[in-house]
Amino acid sequence: MDKYANYEQNPEIIETDLEDELILLDPETQEMFSLNETGRMVWNELPTSSITELVALIKNKFDVSSEIAEQDVNDLISNLSEAGLLISNSESNE
Repeated sequence: MDKYANYEQNPEIIETDLEDELILLDPETQEMFSLNETGRMVWNELPTSSITELVALIKNKFDVSSEIAEQDVNDLISNLSEAGLLISNSESNE
């Protein structure tokens, strides 16, 4: 099972796509976050893709090793969840 398979996008987050970056706004904290092309891809694909699938997408799109792609995906998901942009499925069902 994927490490972050139990996470989903926080439905309260407001997205603004500026073509070269994706801006995420947490209306509760008023914090803004900027995602580059890689981050945007992970954010958009996370609801329907496993971590394994995300790693493969990043590896193929950006021509990086599996190890680098996996580290980048895991780091991003960890950071997004710590910031409250991703929530665990168990939290959303409470």
